[in-house]
Amino acid sequence: MQPVRTGILCWVAALLAGGCATQTTDWSKEPLPVTVSAANYSELTREELYRRVNAPDAVHPVPPAVAKPQRPLFYGFVPGEVYDSDTPIQTVFQELAVPLAQRGYFNVVYEVKAGLLPSRVDYLLRVHCGVRPWKVPKVRTDKVTWGDDGLVSNWRSGSSIWRIGEDASIDPRQGQNMADIIKLATMLQEKAAPALRPGNSYNVNDMSDHGATRDYCLVVVEAFKFEDVAKLRKSAPCVWSTFIAVPLHTGQEFSGALRAMVRTAAPYFGNTADGIQTFDVPQGKVLLGEPVEVPAHPSAPATTP
Repeated sequence: MQPVRTGILCWVAALLAGGCATQTTDWSKEPLPVTVSAANYSELTREELYRRVNAPDAVHPVPPAVAKPQRPLFYGFVPGEVYDSDTPIQTVFQELAVPLAQRGYFNVVYEVKAGLLPSRVDYLLRVHCGVRPWKVPKVRTDKVTWGDDGLVSNWRSGSSIWRIGEDASIDPRQGQNMADIIKLATMLQEKAAPALRPGNSYNVNDMSDHGATRDYCLVVVEAFKFEDVAKLRKSAPCVWSTFIAVPLHTGQEFSGALRAMVRTAAPYFGNTADGIQTFDVPQGKVLLGEPVEVPAHPSAPATTP
């Protein structure tokens, strides 16, 4: 039993040090890429969604063409999961408003403060943001609804760590936090050590695939139609989602990455990306794609909705 126990402890030590035993990346020296994962759920079948979100990743891709909005769309922000950072969520909302306006989305609160009165609310945009441990910065491919309101589906949360052999119970995007790792190590030592013997269904190296988390700056925008939320409430489906992330280095802050993150993602709001789109964005530079003409401001008499 001692070799098994030793193997478990080595695996735990490797994860606590920053990744699985095969992790060799020196995260203190790598560049800070902005990654974008995006899906328009309303335009894809479940099979198409899974295939496109999990397609090969693209490095320095050409951003998608931004379609000219047919009419202004009005939205309100709603906070989702907010993690610790040096930036209040209202600042995140303000930074998001700029690239969203490029896509023809206008915030109803800001419109009212400007002396305008939109005649409707088209969307509610739920925003998850802050710094948290994460593994694979991709949008969800399960059914995202107003009531299932986290980065990870409700049915995957809770005590899934004790069902490590059931792949469906663990979201491979999030990895494991330190508390999960300690619980799993305790379980393996006391209850499941025989399952680690050669020839059985899984071993320590297999389970390390669920680890390798690191700290990310995250901004995730989920769009819901206002009329769907009003009628269907918790069952209202998410129309589109965009997951923006930057791996965090020691000494860096969320505020320093926020603007580059949201403006790099501008062409992807409402679109679907094939795999994770990765951009190395120097400080002060953002990627906005091709400029487009936004319809006249909604206060103009000729275009008032």
